[in-house]
Amino acid sequence: MAILEMKHISKAFSGVYANEDIQLTVEKGEIHALLGENGAGKTTLMNILFGIYTADSGEIYWKGKKVQFASPKDAIAQGIGMVHQHFSLVQKMTVLENIILGLKQDGLFISKMDARIRIVELAEKYGLKVRPDARIRDLSVGEQQRVEILKALYRDVDLLILDEPTGVLTPKETEDFFEVLRKLKSEGYAVIIITHRMSEIMAISDRVTILRDGKKVKELVTAETNPKELSTCMIGRELQDDFEIKEHQDLGVALEMKNIGLETKTKHKLLDGINLTVKKGEILGIAGVDGNGQTELAEVIAGIRKNTSGDVWFMGENIQKANVKQRFEKGISYISDDRHADGLVIDMSLKDNMLLKNYDKEPFSKRGIFNRKAIEEQAQKAINKFQIKTTGTTGMESVTKLLSGGNQQKIIIAREVNDDVQMVIANQPTRGLDIGATEFVRQTLMDVRNSNRSVLLISADLEEILALSDRIAVMFGGKIAGVLDRREADVQKIGLLMGGMTKEAM
Repeated sequence: MAILEMKHISKAFSGVYANEDIQLTVEKGEIHALLGENGAGKTTLMNILFGIYTADSGEIYWKGKKVQFASPKDAIAQGIGMVHQHFSLVQKMTVLENIILGLKQDGLFISKMDARIRIVELAEKYGLKVRPDARIRDLSVGEQQRVEILKALYRDVDLLILDEPTGVLTPKETEDFFEVLRKLKSEGYAVIIITHRMSEIMAISDRVTILRDGKKVKELVTAETNPKELSTCMIGRELQDDFEIKEHQDLGVALEMKNIGLETKTKHKLLDGINLTVKKGEILGIAGVDGNGQTELAEVIAGIRKNTSGDVWFMGENIQKANVKQRFEKGISYISDDRHADGLVIDMSLKDNMLLKNYDKEPFSKRGIFNRKAIEEQAQKAINKFQIKTTGTTGMESVTKLLSGGNQQKIIIAREVNDDVQMVIANQPTRGLDIGATEFVRQTLMDVRNSNRSVLLISADLEEILALSDRIAVMFGGKIAGVLDRREADVQKIGLLMGGMTKEAM
């Protein structure tokens, strides 16, 4: 018997359907994948189930009874929990305090002692290792996700909804996370996992429902399908996963880092003696487990952080004293790994976000007066070239926070990868994107490389690193553990370097 049935669900925003006549059935003890491109309607459908949105039409049956949740509080009370893509934890509070936040027992506050005992029991039972007294701000992303799951389990949920749960996890954290899901399944929990990753669907799910443009395209038994069929259903065509890689003569060096060091105020070394070059017409991949200095390296090159030792040279010029804006004007652009914090002003429109780097330059402004026509032409060109899907009929005036993650990333890339850029620093550029958007971003970076310009690609996705890079530098503990040529690199060698082995010791 199905624990959940969603029948003929429709929801429109500004006259445009986010969900149209969708049907979804989930069984008890099942891991059900919800697959689709960014903006296909996956999260909207789950937000309707969780009481965040109200459906315009359709019915929801939970444990055989027709329900309509007015808020997430109602959904949680009935046994439905949801872990969002962006966690909703209070950073200054402890794990224990976050888990019991807002809960009462018989009208009284929860006993912290009793809560601690139950949290430890749940953590041990499902392999969710966390320290109850640790503050959220001191935890890794993977640990914070465990807290979110524990928070749901503590509330006795029967169905757990997970929105892009592996988007910020390392490969090892993903493996551990899947073990947790298998244990939950064996205990009879139902799990809905929103994802766009083919390998994860094949590894963890029992059935998969595919959405495209707000409609249900197909429902498949995972054991009876394959990644090719899934991707074709998802994007409406076969995925193009091979790239034209142009062979270059030696075009010289674009960027050179000489003995770069970066220390905290307490003398902790974030970067230690980095010597690295990026050639013209190449993609230099930077691999490594998150937290080994990759983002700090990118921010030193972009001018966001000031290195404490060494020099940065670009196109033969020492740019050590140049700030972020000056480096951008010299041809260095930066795609941050956190598009909400560093890449976009999410409450502003698409048009205004496109203007952030060039608001004070002609033809967009002159003597402090904006040229509306030029600004609008730039925004429309970006929408057309990068196939950005806007909300309803608002087009370039679409508020950025209302766009899908993939379309938000396309805005950043449209702004940063322009004709004047000589080197693109791309930090986790496809993290959280569906396969269609990922294909587009990767092709854009390859186009930069093929036009004799440079790319520094930082990615936790080794498949991406191996597919795109001419050379691969692996970071460990703020140092370069080794640099491999495309022809000699493989997952095993990169993995050894990521674990701290030097190239000389291999």
